[in-house]
Amino acid sequence: MAKLIDDLYSYIRAGHLKELNLEKEFKLRFLAQGEYNKNFILEDNKNKYVFRVNSGSQIGLANQIEYEYRALKRLEVSGCTPKVHFVDGSKSYINNGILVMDYLEGRPLDYRKDLKSAAKIFSNIHSLDIKREDFDSFITENYIFSDRIKEGNNLLKNVWDSNLIDIETKQILEKLINYCEKNAHLERYFIENPWKAINNTEVNSHNFIIGEKNYLIDWEKPVLSDPCQDITQFLAPTTTLWKANTLLSSEEIENFYRVYESGVGDRHIRERVRLYRPYLYLRALSWCAYAYLEYQNPGKSIKNMDTYAKIKEYLDPRFMNNLLKEFIG
Repeated sequence: MAKLIDDLYSYIRAGHLKELNLEKEFKLRFLAQGEYNKNFILEDNKNKYVFRVNSGSQIGLANQIEYEYRALKRLEVSGCTPKVHFVDGSKSYINNGILVMDYLEGRPLDYRKDLKSAAKIFSNIHSLDIKREDFDSFITENYIFSDRIKEGNNLLKNVWDSNLIDIETKQILEKLINYCEKNAHLERYFIENPWKAINNTEVNSHNFIIGEKNYLIDWEKPVLSDPCQDITQFLAPTTTLWKANTLLSSEEIENFYRVYESGVGDRHIRERVRLYRPYLYLRALSWCAYAYLEYQNPGKSIKNMDTYAKIKEYLDPRFMNNLLKEFIG
């Protein structure tokens, strides 16, 4: 970490961020990290930014940091995302992608207090008019069931033969894959009733900033897809338990829907979520199994031990069976 910070100071002092008009005396300090990014606070006496350092892509993009930058520029009109100021994906000075955006004051979302605020953020973003050029800028998903099955099989390809994953866990994952494949024909609902919106795809409580204004941050892997993708994920136990250890009541979920629908109109979001839910669970649990194996690799560049603890919790057969009992018995 110390070498990276030294390299970043050298990068800034070399004039790469001259358009930010930073004062000569500026500070750079660690803020937080995810699986593929380290984030720092960059500030002087007048300005405060998030300096994001990217080391890889969850979605297999060579131009990962530019993809995130373009998404944030497109979403500025919503008023619910950080304003972005700079991107450098060349990796010519240091071997990382660089992005600079506004630092936003606030706290993570509290499910007990902030569901109305989250619903308004989602409705503002999901009600943006989709333009023709958006289909060129964003990854587009037209077949969300088929895509989740393909994604799950890809994530699990090294899991089946691994002796590091519990046999019962593998059996549950196999049952879930089989259920999703058997019911994939229900995808026709989304084909016959299309609704495209920009989805964040990582909507856990710590990707919201709640303050004087409210924001959804971390646009690392947005897609054009049915908005049930974000809504299903946001309400699912695999998300509400991830950072906040919370389970939503039926009443809380209903209140969320009412606020969300007041912003987007009657688009049958409940039915969309009902159909998509097992495919969201397939994505979440397949990723956990994949990530568990990744964490066994001593060469993994970023290791978040809180994430690792949740991964192990979610792969416990008792958790999985309780989560999936509606689908696999």
